[in-house]
Amino acid sequence: MTYDAVTVRTPFGAFTAIADGGAVVSSGFTAGVDELRDRLPDPRGEIRVRADLGPISSALGAYFTGADVTALDELPVRMGGSPAMRRLWDALRLIPAGEVRSYAQLGGDRRYARAAGSACARNPVPLIVPCHRVVRTDGSLGGFGWGLPLKRWLLTHEAAAVGRRPEVIEAG
Repeated sequence: MTYDAVTVRTPFGAFTAIADGGAVVSSGFTAGVDELRDRLPDPRGEIRVRADLGPISSALGAYFTGADVTALDELPVRMGGSPAMRRLWDALRLIPAGEVRSYAQLGGDRRYARAAGSACARNPVPLIVPCHRVVRTDGSLGGFGWGLPLKRWLLTHEAAAVGRRPEVIEAG
């Protein structure tokens, strides 16, 4: 298996997306493809670093400049995981840019908030599958694998781009 990767500069550092046949299969806030290897369907596959991945590069550029924070919504993704995990990841993609949901809302019930948190933590395609849009029930940030300052920046960036106020309690 051979994958293609692109790394783009963002206001918060490097972001890398790895694709297989046009579908993003792994991503993260790093310049190193090897840091994302364990998230790939076949971690032994070759990764070719490219300067441009067409629609993926364009969507990332539009998102990070603020020109179109919804551009990532159209990117195809392919993720493994259990059926329950895939349902939660699909639900993440339905949260509009500039809005947040609680872990309990994502899980459909307060009893499933931990399952929702687990789905966010195991998300192999962060940003494109927007786990950063999920916060605690009280509105505080909760967790984020790439750090809370970045989560806060992403939420503020999206809210500003769509003309909304961030809905997050800053103490999180």
